[in-house]
Amino acid sequence: MNNKKAIVVFAIAITMITTITITGIKEISFPSLAYGQPQSQTGNANTKPLPVLLIHGYLADASTWKVWEDLLKKDGIQYYPITFYKSDDKCGSAVDHAKELEQQIKQVQQTTGSKQVNIIGHSKGGLDARVYLANSSIKDVANLIMIGTPNAGSPLAQTSDICKPAVDDLKPGANDTKAPMNPNTKYYTIGGDWSPLMLLNCPQVNWLPMEEAGYSQIPKPNDGLVPISSLESQGYFHNLGHTQDCHSNLLSDKEYGLAKPILLNK
Repeated sequence: MNNKKAIVVFAIAITMITTITITGIKEISFPSLAYGQPQSQTGNANTKPLPVLLIHGYLADASTWKVWEDLLKKDGIQYYPITFYKSDDKCGSAVDHAKELEQQIKQVQQTTGSKQVNIIGHSKGGLDARVYLANSSIKDVANLIMIGTPNAGSPLAQTSDICKPAVDDLKPGANDTKAPMNPNTKYYTIGGDWSPLMLLNCPQVNWLPMEEAGYSQIPKPNDGLVPISSLESQGYFHNLGHTQDCHSNLLSDKEYGLAKPILLNK
């Protein structure tokens, strides 16, 4: 792979994501963002779906879950968008995030009275959860759904030092990509099979140049940043399906529809 091209791709990522971050975040109080205080429910209370922790990815924050928050609320599912306060939220390592995640899960259990939770991880958020689950004695996560997660790394990260130490977790062969299976949790994946011809499936204009460049540099099929072969790299992962969305659009209602039966335990 051309090292200069990879560096350019990640440089674009910094610029574009920073723009989104500055203009798109709504200020949220510490308790609601850190531990996701229960949201109002309008669904059937008799179904009692497990509470859901939403873990954002590399260079992102909890505001990325806005579409899913509305959908979860409609289905009566308590949701908790995670922000990491004890370690770098956007650029923290998977190991540091996993340590903090342990305390956040305990807080959700105490708040809801539920013994288990479900986790949805977008991109690196799935790796954070895998590191947490590497301890086989952990039994508090029923299902982990990883959306666009580079489970075997992304070639685009190989020559980049942007947003360390998080970027190191995205490199092929990184320790977090080798996190072992937890026998008490079911692992699922949702991926994007996208191409630059599908512009309507990648409406985030600020991300498009980065994903167009990435698409041509990594194994196909991919979502512009992560190859499906990386997402589905472990035999114990269960594929819930693919959409035609690019990486930055993988938190749409289409991906939610694929995850919904698991979240409602159907």
